[in-house]
Amino acid sequence: MTLNYCLAFPAVTQEEKWDEDLRFSVGEKLFCMICKNEPHRISLKCRLEDFHRLISQPGIVPAPYLARYHWVQIRSLDTLPVHELQSLLQNAYDLVVSTLPPEERTRIKKERV
Repeated sequence: MTLNYCLAFPAVTQEEKWDEDLRFSVGEKLFCMICKNEPHRISLKCRLEDFHRLISQPGIVPAPYLARYHWVQIRSLDTLPVHELQSLLQNAYDLVVSTLPPEERTRIKKERV
């Protein structure tokens, strides 16, 4: 479910890394990683104002090596309700898209229509 949700965003690429992680990028910039092995940890970029709120919840921790860039790790797929997880994935994607060069953002916006 989460895998397909990530792939549904415009211009997203998927890459397998380190034999256990699926990495999702837009414009060659990473916005989410999902561990293929149980318990399917999900690491994603979040807004600074959401970072501390999220890591105060059980089952969500600062993402190893990426926390300084406001990444969190959700310990398993059942940590959050589906709609909340999807909202966080959408926000992660949108954050990364907002950092892309203007011409690339325009191209991606056209793909959304």
